[in-house]
Amino acid sequence: MKKSIFQFKSSELGFGSKNFEGQSRFLNKDGTINIKRKGKNMLENFDVFHFMINVKWRYFFLLVLISYLFINCIFASIYYYLGAENFGNLSATNSFEKFQELFFFSAQTLTTVGYGYVYPHSASVSTVAAIESMLGLLGFALATGILYGRFSKPKASVLYSENMLLAPYKDQTALMFRIVNPKQNELVEIEAQLIVSMLNLETNSRVFLTLNLERQKISFLSLNWTIVHPIDENSPFFDLNKEDIIKTNPEFLVMIKAMNDTYSQVVYSRSSYKPEELVFGAKFKPMLPVPHKNGMPVLDITSLNDFDLVELPSIKQKAIITEN
Repeated sequence: MKKSIFQFKSSELGFGSKNFEGQSRFLNKDGTINIKRKGKNMLENFDVFHFMINVKWRYFFLLVLISYLFINCIFASIYYYLGAENFGNLSATNSFEKFQELFFFSAQTLTTVGYGYVYPHSASVSTVAAIESMLGLLGFALATGILYGRFSKPKASVLYSENMLLAPYKDQTALMFRIVNPKQNELVEIEAQLIVSMLNLETNSRVFLTLNLERQKISFLSLNWTIVHPIDENSPFFDLNKEDIIKTNPEFLVMIKAMNDTYSQVVYSRSSYKPEELVFGAKFKPMLPVPHKNGMPVLDITSLNDFDLVELPSIKQKAIITEN
């Protein structure tokens, strides 16, 4: 008789146990939570600092550039409305050239460069220029702080293998995946946690089970680390075949915790694997460092996802050996 996978104690990760339709994952591959909250208006839901810190670099610089051009266009329009005659040395002869010179005057005022070629000589435009220079100081201070925050934000920068494998392991089978640190910094005191979210077909609810690992902690992530969950009598997948596993629509949630020695701060990394990312009957190819000419070992991280299809050793579980 098969041991029920629902006899194991379920954890609570904050996702709840009620099932929802579809094949959506709880964690995206990049580790972000795949939950969208609504109920408030867009301004209440939007976190400007969180967005600016986490948006991709190209979008960050594009947003800064667009904001810079937009603000200068606004102030150039105000100066143009107040009248070009209120500026000294304004040599433009048509409307476009006047607006162009006022735009560059606005840029010089906003950045407090102040070349002085074009200058205001009335109270109205001088007042607007004073307000613009104050906003420029505040705006660039804010942009500099966000830029520093992006550079100084501690990151784990962990790469995960594209697939999780069901592979031979000590005369039995095991679920395993690999991680590697692509940066030149060091991650120390690395801890791994693997939790599976499975559907209880009888109650139509989900359970979250913490899976035992061969090794839960290592001291350094200098090379790669293959994280292994042995499928033994203490595993919820013991004596299950491929069809049984897929029916439960599992999602394997990976949580990595480490100390980044560059920042001397604890960093976290997350990812997940869905059934379509599982390969049944496979084994990772070894990632062996190659000696460099100066004697330093060099690890090629492009082989992180390489594996071979193999036959599983357990006769009882040979039914799950299929092509991916």
